[in-house]
Amino acid sequence: MANKIALLLLAAIVVTATGAGAALGLYVSGSGSLADLGGGGGGDGGGDATPTPATDGGDAESGGDRTTTTTATTPTESATDESVSWTDTPAATPTPETVPPESFDESNIETLVVEEINERRAELGKDSLRALPEIDRMAGNHSRRMAAQRYASHAAGGYTTEERYRRNDLHDRCRMADDTNTGIQGGSAIETVTKVSAGSELNGRNNRDDRAVAVDAVENWFDEPAEREKLLNRNAGTLGVAVVVTERNRAYVTVDLCAG
Repeated sequence: MANKIALLLLAAIVVTATGAGAALGLYVSGSGSLADLGGGGGGDGGGDATPTPATDGGDAESGGDRTTTTTATTPTESATDESVSWTDTPAATPTPETVPPESFDESNIETLVVEEINERRAELGKDSLRALPEIDRMAGNHSRRMAAQRYASHAAGGYTTEERYRRNDLHDRCRMADDTNTGIQGGSAIETVTKVSAGSELNGRNNRDDRAVAVDAVENWFDEPAEREKLLNRNAGTLGVAVVVTERNRAYVTVDLCAG
């Protein structure tokens, strides 16, 4: 009986030793650690998994790792950047050269003013107006005073139109009925004045010769109903005209009317 027990113990020892030897042999041959023998490596047959390279981080939305590609971008210039001009700057329009004031003939301009007025009167069947030296002198004084104050006005140098007619003994002589013969006119109602270009730009005009100055002045008057009515009065028969051209390239023009 004792011999049987001894044999059983010996057999158990042999089996245990055999199993331990096999395990030791596997470890030595490089199959893995002893802990790997437990079969906890997964369901792919126990083979070694290929290591996965580490990444920079996972996608916050999907939860999985992904390869992040960084693309370098070059800043582009915005078309709305106020510092950038996308249109060509137009070439500046050349300014006409200034005509020297001494190039203008004041006496010739005065003659042309009378001519321009009479042409317009003739178109409407009105008699031509004649220039009188004494009225020319009165008009000349007024144009010089307007030039001194640098603007056109019926009052200049401290005198109104009526006062000037009286001082020159022309008030009673030059008063006249209006064009409808329903009233008597005098003072500023029988005078026209203006300031125009004479060699440099003024109000969009650049009059470069005597005729242009005369036409500009007369057109100014005929564009205004009240001034036009004065110059077309059928009861006017004579007038005085004076032009003064200044060093600033401005022409001051006065027309004083008188009964025929």
